[in-house]
Amino acid sequence: EKEKETVQAKVFSTRAGFRGRCTVDRTKEGKLGITLPSYNKALELVMVLRALGLPDDGKIADAFPNLPEIRNDIMLNLEADASKSKKEALQIIGKRAAPGQPEPYQIKRAELLLNRYLLPHIGVEPRDQLAKAFYLCHMTERAILVAYKKRPVEDKDHYANKRLKIGGKLVEELFRYAFGFLIKDIAYQMERANVRGRKMSLNAIVRPDALTERLKYAFATGNWVGGHTGVSQVLDRYNYIATVSFMKRVTSPLAKKHPHYKARDLNGTHWGRLDPNETPEGPNCGLIKNLALCCEVTTGVEERPVEDALKRMGVSIK
Repeated sequence: EKEKETVQAKVFSTRAGFRGRCTVDRTKEGKLGITLPSYNKALELVMVLRALGLPDDGKIADAFPNLPEIRNDIMLNLEADASKSKKEALQIIGKRAAPGQPEPYQIKRAELLLNRYLLPHIGVEPRDQLAKAFYLCHMTERAILVAYKKRPVEDKDHYANKRLKIGGKLVEELFRYAFGFLIKDIAYQMERANVRGRKMSLNAIVRPDALTERLKYAFATGNWVGGHTGVSQVLDRYNYIATVSFMKRVTSPLAKKHPHYKARDLNGTHWGRLDPNETPEGPNCGLIKNLALCCEVTTGVEERPVEDALKRMGVSIK
């Protein structure tokens, strides 16, 4: 709950190195809006649902639970919506995203926003739009129930809402950045050789230090992709206990200059996962914690390959 009058449901969607925040807002008057990455203005939720494949009012209403509080807000927004079809919704979104451009370009821009930047963890293809629409309906349902005090506000410090980036994920992000730079450098070297009329050779086009130096620099300095510092450090070998403690250290990305009282405090969900006592003194107090001795971090898997395999076997997925 960001403000007293507005309730927000936030989702940080991540896919292939891209991390975008999608927010569903409910105002005091019951108006529902959505904000997307790469577009800083709010869009009407009903209009976005139409553009995602729920064209008529009946399908939009059926996508929500039959509760009086939710029905009241949905009917209010259906009456205030200016679009009446999927095409009209795409046209309005395109005009706002690319004002002054031809209509075909505006529609392509609107489809790009919905496919690429809206909830990319669900998918980036047109076939994923309907799943995104139902996901937004679920977010809206939670926001409305919180506004009517039918559901408590979620605790963002609850450890079920946290994700730990372990070494493999951090190296993956670093390699993606370095490899992307290598590809751009190869394209630049090929273009320069073509303009100068030189014969292209593999040794001249591919500069191995373009990839290697960026990996070495990050590991040597600890300065990582995304502005993170202190990611790689010299391992403390003072004694065995210090070494084990150092290898289980968990660092919060929050700035140590700000209070962040709730983020620094102990949470009941830390039980069995984090050491309740070991944390440094000073500005980093509570922001640097240590995993429990027998705690293990599980790694996530991509859901789409598993879902595709189940569908091929004839299993219906709701």
